[in-house]
Amino acid sequence: MEERDMNMTDEHLAQELRKSKGGKLGGKILSLLGGVVAIAGIILGGNIVLIIIGGVILGLGQMVQGKSKDKASQQTFEAIAPDIVSAAFENVQMNPTPHLLDAEDTNIPLPSHTHCSSSGYVRGMYRNLTTELCIVKLTDVDEFQREETGMWEKNEREVYTGQWLLCELNREFPTWLTIWPREGLDKLFSAKTIKTGNEVFDKRFNLSSDDEAAALRILTPGRIERILTLADSSFGKFSVNLNPDGRLYLAVHSGRGFFDIGKGRETLEQLRQRFARELSWFTDMIDAFRGV
Repeated sequence: MEERDMNMTDEHLAQELRKSKGGKLGGKILSLLGGVVAIAGIILGGNIVLIIIGGVILGLGQMVQGKSKDKASQQTFEAIAPDIVSAAFENVQMNPTPHLLDAEDTNIPLPSHTHCSSSGYVRGMYRNLTTELCIVKLTDVDEFQREETGMWEKNEREVYTGQWLLCELNREFPTWLTIWPREGLDKLFSAKTIKTGNEVFDKRFNLSSDDEAAALRILTPGRIERILTLADSSFGKFSVNLNPDGRLYLAVHSGRGFFDIGKGRETLEQLRQRFARELSWFTDMIDAFRGV
């Protein structure tokens, strides 16, 4: 009976994923049509009516795409996520309050942004350690004046979406340390960073702390190798922040959230495998620091 219910659930979810694809296609067509109408209005000497109509159609198309994906993502989350999380954590709580994880209360470097929001909170016990997951989104808003209409408008763009995890390691440390990716300018100008002596690690990551000697005692050669191994299997650029009070923050700039259906091209089994694989990556990183 249970297998039959699972098959029925999978069939229903597969239908929703197909609907999501159809909704996204319809939304794209509306968006394209809106863009064409708006451009036609500009070409025809700044026809305000056409420009406004085009903008409305474009906005409607984007709304249709967003709603279709959000609905399928939520249904997939409710049907798949609990089992996957329960396989790794005990005492799982979906959407717990108050939240423990605050993205802006860490030393993890973030891109310039106007707003920070978080969602999709999940809490549980990983090997008797309180752990919380969430999705972090950063947006930047700027105002501009349209030449055609003279009206001021706001442009909001997403600058960051990532999967974050907080794990309370239940012990204290002599210092804090932060690890984050070395970007192009960091390498070009040899930005000041603590050198570990591991050439591969030092080329790929920055390391900062207020106590270099203590940070290097934490980052033993074995632990550095484990981090590099996990870096090779990461699904996005990641950062680590370890606090003296034992809070460990992990942030992966993946461009999506936990249990996100993405473009909707994966089968349900592929989604299950990806969700489990991504969660396993985070727990493996916890294990790399848990025995510090």
